[in-house]
Amino acid sequence: MGLSEGFLATPLQFASTNYIIPSLPAHYIAYGCKNVLALSPIYQNTTVSIHLKLTRGAITYGSKKYNNNDIIKLVINKYRTLQLSHTSDLSGTMVTSSKPVIVVSGNDCNTAVPAVISLGGCNPFTESVLPNDQLDNMFITPYISTRLNNTVRIQAVNSTNLTIKTGNKTISKTINARDFFDFYYNTISFISSSDDILVMSYPHGLSSGKGDPFMMTIPGINQYLYEYDFVVPTRFDSFISISVQSDAINEFLLDSNSSNSRSSVFSISEGLYNFSTFSMPITSGFHHIEHRQKIRFGLWVYGNGYSAVYGFPAGLAYKDLI
Repeated sequence: MGLSEGFLATPLQFASTNYIIPSLPAHYIAYGCKNVLALSPIYQNTTVSIHLKLTRGAITYGSKKYNNNDIIKLVINKYRTLQLSHTSDLSGTMVTSSKPVIVVSGNDCNTAVPAVISLGGCNPFTESVLPNDQLDNMFITPYISTRLNNTVRIQAVNSTNLTIKTGNKTISKTINARDFFDFYYNTISFISSSDDILVMSYPHGLSSGKGDPFMMTIPGINQYLYEYDFVVPTRFDSFISISVQSDAINEFLLDSNSSNSRSSVFSISEGLYNFSTFSMPITSGFHHIEHRQKIRFGLWVYGNGYSAVYGFPAGLAYKDLI
């Protein structure tokens, strides 16, 4: 069983009152694998409503059973934590509150992605959920080194029209409010939507315990930064992945040095948009990366260990809503 996980953590100043929950079905239920939803207010006397979306069964809270489309309503004080768990897929569950809260979602341990049993072991899938007011409508899914099989789950808040381009295939689809759509990619894909959406990537596990599956948030193109500070843990074969405009791919400085150790570059075009993605190995420790021309780019950090893995976006540009 893998015990490692890297995850996005939302700063308190960007905590909000509206969230849509991303999740996956819990596999190996006999071993206690469950979906988990946890939240914590940052102010006293916060009223929280959890509008459930369950594929089966019910959640028991306070000696009462709640079924699909029921609402759990309660008052929680500052920094107290509520955690709910269930073997059902909780995707599309809505959390609303009278004051800002932080929400975490995922699986306490999982070994699979939808319709595909991964080859790796059981690993926590955990992410601090981006608030609905911090979502985007255009995305590039990055190339993940060593992981040619990836599932992407697109979670809609409101009804939205999607365009997904991966390889030579283009998918056009309408998703209803609170529904999701899954697709597979191996090197790069382009996603655009008529409304803001939440995009999660689940790189599949590797054989022989060389790397478990994991869960990772994909920030939108409009959320990229032009520089990042990040830390790489020890005891992993670690990598970074970058997504950037194709004409700006040769202008990176990693720790004040030109970066030339990248792997193959994969590119995609859709209308006026031309983006490329690549990965490169990275040593453990503190790092700084920037673009010489101040072009914004997406950055993800991840690594493989024996029956272990981690992965997270290195940062994102939060919207200033004040």
